Amino acid sequence: MSTALAPLPESSTAHLVADRIREAIWQGTLRPGDRLVETDLAERFEISRGPVREAIRLLAPEGLIVLRRNRGAVVADPTFDDVLEVYAARMTLGELALATVARRGVDRATFDEVTSLLDRLRDPIVQADPVSMLEADLAFQDALMRLSDLPRIAAMLENSGRDAASFVRLLGITYESTDHDALIARHERTLAAIAATNPAEAVTAWQDHIRSTVAEFARGYREVGAFSVDQHPLFAYLLSSPRQEES
Repeated sequence: MSTALAPLPESSTAHLVADRIREAIWQGTLRPGDRLVETDLAERFEISRGPVREAIRLLAPEGLIVLRRNRGAVVADPTFDDVLEVYAARMTLGELALATVARRGVDRATFDEVTSLLDRLRDPIVQADPVSMLEADLAFQDALMRLSDLPRIAAMLENSGRDAASFVRLLGITYESTDHDALIARHERTLAAIAATNPAEAVTAWQDHIRSTVAEFARGYREVGAFSVDQHPLFAYLLSSPRQEES
């Protein structure tokens, strides 16, 4: 039986409440579209409404909770449009960040620190746990983008990574069906391009990674509104021919 919505001691903080709600969403106890009623949750946790209200505010920026007028808080129910918009932003911003660092180069010690994060993706124990794999993958990508020394762009990419993580969990996508070797090979290709100061190859490697990720999401959708998935304008944009950077 899930303990996610079990009673909490009155001394629990809003962060602990947020952890429990987050766990309930990841476990499927709370489903996309479910309303989060403060009084109901406070009763379940056996606490006052204040920490629940604050916990909901903490979860909203993660993309797990949506605050809607006249409906209050609901568990996010991401559409394919949401997924494509986030990955279109990740593709474009990532191209700029990686082309920048590949042109400029990076010192060996910093490069090795980022490379070491890729080793975690090779760990069989991590690969056996979808949540650990997701977190390790995003940690590597965030560190990779910070090499650009473009802090605002790196921050936007990190925020979009949180959106992507929410989509993975809310849509029930796991790394169990992902080709781990292919994922690692794509990241290795990006690192090799940076080491060779080859911006065109770094951009192309990133585009290929985004396309593979979007294709993973697309398998969960047959139609999007009036479009079949492969006719969706943003989907076509993401899967179009690579936009090469000049080396």
